[in-house]
Amino acid sequence: MNGLRNLPSALWIIVATFVVMCCVFNAKTPYRQPGVLIYQTNPETGERQTALDIGAPDERQHANYIAGLKKGEGFKKIVPGDPNLYEYYQAHQPPLYYLLATGWSFATGADPADASGGFRVRFLNTLIGALTLIGTFFCARWGLKRDDIGLTAAAFVGLLPMSVALHSAVSNDPLLYCICAWTLAFVLRGANEGWTKQTVIWISVLIGLGLLTKTNAIALIPVTLLGMMLSMKKEEHRPNPVHWGLVLVVPLVIASPWLMRNMNLYGDPFALSVFQDAFTGNPKASLFIQAFGAQTYWLNFVMWWTTRSFVGAFGYMDIFIFESTPGASAPFYTAVILIITVICAVGLVGPGKTESEVDQPIDRKTFHLISGVLFLLTLFFFMRFNSEYFQGQARYLFPALASFGLAFACGMSVILKDKRANGWVVCAVFMLILDVLALMAINQGFPLRITS
Repeated sequence: MNGLRNLPSALWIIVATFVVMCCVFNAKTPYRQPGVLIYQTNPETGERQTALDIGAPDERQHANYIAGLKKGEGFKKIVPGDPNLYEYYQAHQPPLYYLLATGWSFATGADPADASGGFRVRFLNTLIGALTLIGTFFCARWGLKRDDIGLTAAAFVGLLPMSVALHSAVSNDPLLYCICAWTLAFVLRGANEGWTKQTVIWISVLIGLGLLTKTNAIALIPVTLLGMMLSMKKEEHRPNPVHWGLVLVVPLVIASPWLMRNMNLYGDPFALSVFQDAFTGNPKASLFIQAFGAQTYWLNFVMWWTTRSFVGAFGYMDIFIFESTPGASAPFYTAVILIITVICAVGLVGPGKTESEVDQPIDRKTFHLISGVLFLLTLFFFMRFNSEYFQGQARYLFPALASFGLAFACGMSVILKDKRANGWVVCAVFMLILDVLALMAINQGFPLRITS
């Protein structure tokens, strides 16, 4: 782990800025606060929907999971049809984050079930997010020997408004993002510097911990196998049969206690069937498709809501930047997404190597291929989910957040050319402007939605 030494001061500036922004978002976001959702109405009455918690998606249920563990109640079993299911429908989730959060709750004296404990319980994800930024940096340091790209990618991942909001809430998502970023970093290290037992063990353990966080971590196995396959032509440090075995076996061994529990309770190691049964109250894709057609559903609903939430849609996907300014919000989101998309595209089609990469065993295309497969697999899970239920939320794509950041950083490097060392500053300023606009939106939006 020699690469963990001598981190640039710029990275600590980015991490510190991220922590400050998370603290501000944390303080400004209601915790366990009931209210109404302005843009979501009851399909039968046309009235605004009410919610027992308007702060962050599913936060109340995640916090209830932690509170139950803290009280010694153990892991709940989901019972579809239970009239109290609203309070614990996240109980199917693997336990790692909740165990960490329970320990954190004891250490900080925070009560997850009480509004006064919200800031402290949420802050755990801010610390996890700081590790994600460092992992994203190492994707570029180990994969390309490019600290400038790593710094810009870290700034993108850490200061994107939606990322700040997610790392300022109680959820198991940020831990998955962190594990994905570090696994990608170690896979790129193996593909670039050669596969060693130490690298493979790190990857295998991380994937196992990922499976104990969210089932989507299964995508990390094919990403790793691809990186190993692309290294088979190397003369030195190519993966050997032991390495392949470790990647395929160790993660399942680590996750096996939870998988066996699910088999005993639900007859399904990943509890997908009971989750679908418990998720029936959410809007089904088929209803939208029947009413508007498949093209309208995927373009005007899934893609439009997802792209806006990629930049930042707050609360229960109900507060948008410039929502109080008629005619400004939609063009704003479109412009920001267009800028990000163009810069990412430039990064993906840019030069194969720079002067600092000429001695690299992998070129930029291979680097993006490994990173891109993580995104494609995450996108597959997202599309599959939305083919059953309408969930146009970019947070389901954020397991590949490091991939987005790396593509953006490579694009900035190409655009800035000789000034690419300043890429992280340009990115940070751009994102901080978006953060300020997002804070203005939630400062105006949440008071309008609070009912008591």
